[in-house]
Amino acid sequence: MKKKIIGIFVCMLLIGTANVALADWEPGDGHKMHSPQLPDPNGWDVDFHDWWLGDDWMCSETGPVTDIHFWYSWVDDEVQDIPWISVEIYSNNPGPPSTPHELLWSRIFQDVDFIIAGPWSGDQGWYHPTTMWIEHDHQHYWQINIVDIVDPFEQEEGVIYWLVIQMPYYSFPSPAIGWKTSQDHWNDNAVFGNPGNWIPLWDPLSPVEPIDFAFVITGAEPDLDCDESLNWIDVKPGDTVTDTFVVGNIGDPGSLLNWEIDASSIPTWGTWTFSPSSGTGLAAGIWITVTATVVAPSQANQNFAGTLKVENVDDTTDYCEIDISLATPRNRAFNINLLFLQFLQNHPHMFPILRHMLGL
Repeated sequence: MKKKIIGIFVCMLLIGTANVALADWEPGDGHKMHSPQLPDPNGWDVDFHDWWLGDDWMCSETGPVTDIHFWYSWVDDEVQDIPWISVEIYSNNPGPPSTPHELLWSRIFQDVDFIIAGPWSGDQGWYHPTTMWIEHDHQHYWQINIVDIVDPFEQEEGVIYWLVIQMPYYSFPSPAIGWKTSQDHWNDNAVFGNPGNWIPLWDPLSPVEPIDFAFVITGAEPDLDCDESLNWIDVKPGDTVTDTFVVGNIGDPGSLLNWEIDASSIPTWGTWTFSPSSGTGLAAGIWITVTATVVAPSQANQNFAGTLKVENVDDTTDYCEIDISLATPRNRAFNINLLFLQFLQNHPHMFPILRHMLGL
């Protein structure tokens, strides 16, 4: 369960008569790739034209690709409607240079299937990779968010894939839509072309500088939760006792949770073992039982307490806490249930009845 404070900053901007949506993905949000490739506010936008554009990423966590986000602009800021977007995912041909190889997944999304956020501003150029480029062409750029994809592609950690996108082709020079370049470079160049004929992209003003596109791959997010506590009463010093608690994933369907017990939170009193102490790939809606075993401290007539922390390995702001208590008596012959003793303390009128029952 998330234990963090989420700050919300709302910015509304009116361009002409179009309402502008809030960004669905913001820097600092989760991702399922090597790292987000953020837009360069003063970079290029590469014309989609009648070819496809693609860039590669490495999966950082096995699971479904439920959300795809990328940034784009219009030549000369002549904004039009976007009726559809074609998205494909390819395997990687390592090359060199590396390029899209085998088609693994494809989908055409209609305008009701994606959200447009923005705009943001920067001094941006336009790049038509086969003919020309225009510096200082436009000022605004937007973000497209394709979210909650049905029957998504299942990616595997450590594998390189290619995101290939085709947009509606408008008559050049205006209007035209382009994929925004990124300020973050990873692996080989982005490409343009079509299956079997991919051409690496270079900065037109600096042919030794590779072009990468601005995009983020995300997936179903797990959410860690815990239940129950660990309580031992009337434990003889040195005894070994056990109890259980449960760990679950209450996150998005299709999400997988990697969790572990934070070693720094294990109490220093007693000797502890946990079975299991961590887990990987816990599916949404699934709970597991953790058995905690502790050898009680040697001190008699002592109460011990603490808090055990269980956290999401991939997001340490997502954690839960298990309350712990253990009480050892002075003499086992005079053990009294502490809860009953507290009851008598809060209800002194019960002492005469107790004395009568015990024949005192």
